[in-house]
This record gives sequence, C-alpha cells and structure tokens, in this order.
Amino acid sequence: MSRIDIEYGTDTLTIEVPAACEVRAMGAAVALSDPAAAIRQSFEQPIDSPPLAELARSRLAANPRAAAVVVVSDNTRPVPYRGDGGILIPLLESLRQAGFPDERITILIGAGSHRDMSQAEIEAMLGISRAGFKVPVINHDYERAEDLVLVGETRRGSPVRINRLYVEADLKIVTGLVESHFLAGASGGRKSICPGIVSKETLRIFHGPEIIESPASADLVLDGNPCSEEAEQAAELAGCDFAVNVTLDSAKRLTGVYSGNIRSTHRAAVAKIREYVVIPLERRYDLVIIPGGFVAVNHYQAAKAATEASRAVKPGGMIVLVTRHTDPDPVGSGDYKHSLRMLKRSGAKGFLKTIKSPEWTFTHDQWETQIWGKVLEVIGVEENLIYCSLDIPEPEYSFLPGTAGMNLLTPEERTKGHSDVELMRLMAERAVRGAIEDLRGRLGRDPEVLFLPDGPYGVPEVSA
Repeated sequence: MSRIDIEYGTDTLTIEVPAACEVRAMGAAVALSDPAAAIRQSFEQPIDSPPLAELARSRLAANPRAAAVVVVSDNTRPVPYRGDGGILIPLLESLRQAGFPDERITILIGAGSHRDMSQAEIEAMLGISRAGFKVPVINHDYERAEDLVLVGETRRGSPVRINRLYVEADLKIVTGLVESHFLAGASGGRKSICPGIVSKETLRIFHGPEIIESPASADLVLDGNPCSEEAEQAAELAGCDFAVNVTLDSAKRLTGVYSGNIRSTHRAAVAKIREYVVIPLERRYDLVIIPGGFVAVNHYQAAKAATEASRAVKPGGMIVLVTRHTDPDPVGSGDYKHSLRMLKRSGAKGFLKTIKSPEWTFTHDQWETQIWGKVLEVIGVEENLIYCSLDIPEPEYSFLPGTAGMNLLTPEERTKGHSDVELMRLMAERAVRGAIEDLRGRLGRDPEVLFLPDGPYGVPEVSA
C-alpha cells in the first residue's frame, strides 16, 4: 500500500491506497515573485488598451460626475482581491488617484444565479474597509427587473439584459480568475458579465439544455464553444473599458496578471493556464479519486470536480469524490434540489428529455443538475459515485446522485467526538477500499486507480 494526501478545505486527509495507484497532477507553474509590482505594472502597461489611470482621467474629463463600476466574482472563486498582494486595493487606489471619489465607485458582485453574499462574507473576501475605502458593494440580482437593461440580442437570438449600474457607468471594469471551466472553456473575461451580471432570462438561454449538451461546451475550448461564444457576444453588447484577469497555481498563488482589453486579456490568460492545467493521460481508469477543491462550497459547485473525474474514468467505472462544503446551504438552492429529485426519479436521459420539452419551464440551477446527469451517463449507475462529505444533512442524501460516504461511518464513530478531519479520513479510506473491492469482484482483477489531487482545476486529456 501507499499513501495519498487529499485536500479537505484547509486541511489534508492522508489515506491508504493501492501501491499501483497513479497520481497525476497539473504541471508546475511559476508563481510571480512580486505580485504587487506585477499588478501595478499590468495597470500601467495593459494589453490592447490605454493605462487604467489614463482611462479614468479621460472619463472624468468628459464628465466630472462620472461613475465607475468594478465587477468582482463572489466567494466561490479564489480571486486574490485582498491586501497589497491582491488586485482590488491597487485598482481602487488607481481610480482614487485619478480623481474618482469613493462614493462614485461601485463594486458589483457578479454572482449570476448564486445567492447574495453577506456583509461579513464581503469584507472577508475584499477587505476594503480595513484598507480605508468606503466604496459601496452591491450584490447583483438577476431577477430584479428594474435593475436590468436590455442592450441587444446575441446571434442565437438571446435577449441580453445587463445590470443597470454597469450599463450606465462611465467607466466599466471587470475582474476575475481565469481557470479551466467545464462548460465555457475557461472562467474569467466575458463570464464576469455573462453570467455574472445578466438577467435570469439571459442566463436561462446561456445555461439552456442545448448549450450544455453540446460536446464543444468543454474545458479549454473557446472557438466553436456555444457557451463561450454566447458569453462573448453578451459582453460585447454590454461593453467593457478595462479588464483584470489573473491566473493561479495549485497553491492559489498568482502566476499572471492580464489587464486591458477584455478579450485580449482573457485569451492571453487562457494560453497561460494551458501550459500547466492539462493532465495528459494515456488511458482511462477503473477508479478515479478526486477532491472537490476550493470551488466546492456546496454540492452544486462540486459538479465541477465530478466532471473532471468523468473525463478520466472508464465507462462504467467508479468515482470517489471527497469534499468540504462551507456554504450555509451545503446542497444548493431550492430549485436545484427540486431538479436533483427529478434526476433521481427519471435518470439522466429522462431528465434531459423533460427539460428539452417545449412544455418545460426553465428553473433556476437546472443546468448544474444536467451536468450531474452527464457524469452519470459515463459511470452508468449512481452506485458508481461515492460522495464523501460530512456537511450534508442525512435526509438530503436521499435525492443526491451517488452513494453517501456518510453511510461508511458507524453511529458510534459519529458520536464519539472524533474531529471532522479524522472522520473524513475514515470515510474516504473506506470509500476507496470499498470501490476497489467492488471493482475487483466485477472485473476479476485489480482495478486501475487514478488520483487527481488538483480536483476541478486540472483537466485530464486522454490521448486518442
């Protein structure tokens, strides 16, 4: 036997696995030696754009009462916003030095369909009050009609309604993290606008079943990807004066800062991450072990890790997903839970048939359930997914895809005062051991086992 270390929130679980278990991680990425200097340099020497300070001064020259809006991600993304080594304080300082007072700068949280962030969560993520800024921060609401403005249609005919504050701002700035994305190819760039600050109607088409179903809606695919192209067209209609896109390594350290034109910076950042996020594989494996990663604040977000595992597992193989949920609702929204129940009743094919029916009314978060359906189509049956988490209430496991790892703990173990880390270590180890025994019985041989330590951030690519 050998040991592997699995990310579990801010902790690590060390578990035993077969000696033949392969560990395939992302390539090495070089972290920036001086992030603060790199951030400021990117503002002063941007890509295909005037410097940020020059843009800000030109807007104030045209309108002394000019307003600026800065779109930020929510706390499901590890964007380095806080402190001197983060991107937000230097950005706000640049605007302030150019002449924008704090009250005419608005930070807009581009959360798309995600829940609103609390004030405590906002301060923990941004740290602007501690830095002496009194800048209003607003959660985007995709259902508040009076706060949305129609700016046109995409080539697919999707009406694009955008947050009014952003549309009416004299200086429009977006920020984000560029990492692989299982549908849009890569996050960041145009996704700060769509789905970040669009209406529910626009989001419905962007997350519609036809787009999600497309094979081209996949990791690191931009050209020909209907999901990415829809977002790009929405961003073009909304407009953007300046974008700040960053890339990170597996330790969440900055590897690049790309500021300037929204499309050019995004493409440059995607080229950067391609250098180290792709995990080349010669074959698929019988069992894939994967952590949920930072993004898996709840079950809804854990679909990203499950998707990456499904790229590496054999048809009919097994996945063990180990994750720590920190969201107040560890599963997701009410609509998400409703659609999961539908998936449980109808299966992947039945669920897809229902949501593609002309009689079906689009529901909030159904698209992520469709993703779980795609994972189930690869592994064949729900029992081939073992979902290891301590954070989901036991009754809610009844409608989640897969087998609950919680069932691998005895009642005595759950009540004897073990730490969460120790309980999760037991759960994960038993899940792996049980999956190996199951596969050995089915296959008549020892299963081929793969561990993907980077979770949803590494992109397995199996050679032809």
